[in-house]
Amino acid sequence: MSKKKILPVVVVATIYIVFFLFIINQVADVLDFSSLIQYKKQLIKAVITTIFLSLAVLVASMIVGFFLFLMTESSNVYLRYMIIVYKEIVMGTPLLVLVFVVVYIIGVAFNISDKMMLGFLSLTLYMSPYMTNVYEGAYNTIDENQFIIMNFYGFDLYQRYRYIILPQMTRAVVPGLMNNLSGIVKGTSILSTIAISEIFYSVSIVSNRTYRYIEGYFILWMVYLFITIPLSRLAKYYSKKWIQNS
Repeated sequence: MSKKKILPVVVVATIYIVFFLFIINQVADVLDFSSLIQYKKQLIKAVITTIFLSLAVLVASMIVGFFLFLMTESSNVYLRYMIIVYKEIVMGTPLLVLVFVVVYIIGVAFNISDKMMLGFLSLTLYMSPYMTNVYEGAYNTIDENQFIIMNFYGFDLYQRYRYIILPQMTRAVVPGLMNNLSGIVKGTSILSTIAISEIFYSVSIVSNRTYRYIEGYFILWMVYLFITIPLSRLAKYYSKKWIQNS
């Protein structure tokens, strides 16, 4: 980092730290975290559940999203329209509504009662179109001359993706995946409505038991920031690095 950037960063960081300490000092007599300490194992377990669930949804939505992307590039018009309609339905549905549809309609229809599996499925279905958009954006960054060369040498579909398309898409995809992971982490809070023991649900339960609602949601806020801010910074770093190398 250059010297010109260090000073503004230090000044801004100092302002936020001073403001944060001021707020903490003002409410220090009100806040009491001691009653929450006895639930630390439960809260830590909830954080781990949130992280692992988020990573599992990221991987699953990446795979589903990639297949959806391939279908959008298919010459089969029926496949293309199926994916277009699917994307419109999912992206036009709030996550909370989709969770209830998956759990209480689709789950009942297929006789599935495992809430964790249904919650995982809900988030995967919700995020897959956004993953498809990430792939489409990366695909559109490939120079048209590359396709001319592939046609000239008679590359088949596998050769196109294995040697030309995927290597060039990878760098452009990373920032979008980081941002989507951040969205998934925050989206897991919706699963508290179906009693999945992620961090939001666990904090709500502990707060109800201890009547320390302010402290509980303060901890919840810190946990989400601790997870999402590094992801956001990584996304910006890789995005900037990709632009410099392109």
